[in-house]
Amino acid sequence: MNIKLKSDFYFYCYSLKIKLVLKKLLTIIIVLNICCLSELYAGPGFESDTVCVGNPTSFTLTGAAGVTFVRWNFGDLSVTNDTSNNFNPTYSYPYGGIFSVKLIFYIGTIKDSVTQNVLSLGIPTPGLPADYTLCAGTYGLNANYPFGDSYLWSTGATTQGIQYSIPGIYWVQVTNVCGIGSDTFNVTFIYPPPAMLPTTSYLCPGGDEDTLVAGPNQPNYSFQWATGETTNSIIVNQTGNYFVQIHNQCGNLNAYCNVTNLLPPIVELGANDTAICGQIYLPYDIWIPSCDICYYNWSNGETMSFNLISNEGTFWATITNECGIASDTIKIDSVPYPSYVFGNDTTLCNDETLSFNLSLEDGDFLWQDGSTDSSYSINQTGVYYVTQHTICSTLTDTIIVKKLTLSLDFNIGDTLLCRGDTLVLNATQPEGIYNWNTGSTDSIIKINSEGTYHISVSNYCGLLEDEATIYFENCNSCIHIPTAFSPNQDGHNDQFKVKHDCILTNYEIHIFNRWGQELFSSNNPDAIWDGKYQGEDQPIEVYVYELKYSKSDLVNITFEFLSGNITLLR
Repeated sequence: MNIKLKSDFYFYCYSLKIKLVLKKLLTIIIVLNICCLSELYAGPGFESDTVCVGNPTSFTLTGAAGVTFVRWNFGDLSVTNDTSNNFNPTYSYPYGGIFSVKLIFYIGTIKDSVTQNVLSLGIPTPGLPADYTLCAGTYGLNANYPFGDSYLWSTGATTQGIQYSIPGIYWVQVTNVCGIGSDTFNVTFIYPPPAMLPTTSYLCPGGDEDTLVAGPNQPNYSFQWATGETTNSIIVNQTGNYFVQIHNQCGNLNAYCNVTNLLPPIVELGANDTAICGQIYLPYDIWIPSCDICYYNWSNGETMSFNLISNEGTFWATITNECGIASDTIKIDSVPYPSYVFGNDTTLCNDETLSFNLSLEDGDFLWQDGSTDSSYSINQTGVYYVTQHTICSTLTDTIIVKKLTLSLDFNIGDTLLCRGDTLVLNATQPEGIYNWNTGSTDSIIKINSEGTYHISVSNYCGLLEDEATIYFENCNSCIHIPTAFSPNQDGHNDQFKVKHDCILTNYEIHIFNRWGQELFSSNNPDAIWDGKYQGEDQPIEVYVYELKYSKSDLVNITFEFLSGNITLLR
């Protein structure tokens, strides 16, 4: 026999029987019990591998020193021959599970045993509970299969167990080396009694009654009204506070309802249609006095007790409550305010005209001259105003118009004057700015010497230019000698010619340039010089003439000599 102590110490005990026979007269039998304490030897044991169902499980004896005999019992209750005497046997389990394997061994005559659990794996068989109904709450759910390598729940969890607080169908899929197994669980929640009884209920005039419903009419519900009824609903026709206690297997609820009187709705959008003055006042607010549990429906889709109208038109509103319906209609017109039409003061030039075509809804006009037309034209200097009038406002607008002209034409061309005469050139224009080639900035200049006079005049309407060439002669002589000519073939003063209105004899004329070169000479009083010398046009310059002649008045003969300057222009 052996005795197992703590820390795997063993006593090994032996019995020794000694028989002594003394001279055949006395026989002595001595029995000795000898026990030895072993510190190093822990006794036999075994190891096993884990395999899938249908495959043999191998068992290996450990610590087998001194073991003379073994007897295995593999714990398979489905058969009777689940034993073996092999030191290292194998056994194929017909189904998965945990089996209690017992090893009986002998060391000499000493018998002992070791028992261990051995796992035989099959395809996972998670064990979710049967479908059932619970009160709403949070609960745990376990796959009830600890031998999975991995777990996957319908919630996405990958643990062996989960918590849930929502009713529905839950499934788990368990995987190990032998395969995949799954199970499904359907849970239904029962909730504590809901608050179905309204806190307020209304009775309409005329003997109205109302049904107060406290909860669902289901077998697991019970009701106790303060009025004594035990049904899920009661009919009331009197105002007051009504109390009910509701119970089901998941809780209790106390509910109250205040029953009061309710009047039908009344709506008044306005006694008359409305005119809104100017866009500045849009949107236009329409308010309806609020009433208990009323529902509002406007023609533009609004559902509040007020409406912001942003355009003109016809609008209606309908109000509904438990006791009736009411509606009303209003027409809204938008009347614009008069606006300023003239703008800034302005200036008109020459034939320009300022025209206005006014438009004012439901309005009229009055101009400064009494006209009431909506159209008006201005083409003269003056102060103009128009008064616009509507039911919303009166507005007067004023404009100052200045009419300017710009027209310049001396209309005298080249002009010959008697010596000592004076010519006045007038270039006056409204608001004109003047610039003469003489340096004058006046609108009028006086001319008493020969030359070409040029004027530039401008005002708001633009700029104009004009010029005149003035010549002087001795009006007391019968000889008239021009001081300038312009041989530019324009048909005006193209030739130099001595004019005379008397009989000339011994006539002789010579024309020289500034260097003293003679360019032209003639003995003919009617001769002309075209501004050329030997067929070439002479430059713009001042030339010198010398004239000799005699004249007769039929009584006396007079000899004269004249000299002077001629200006050639182009």
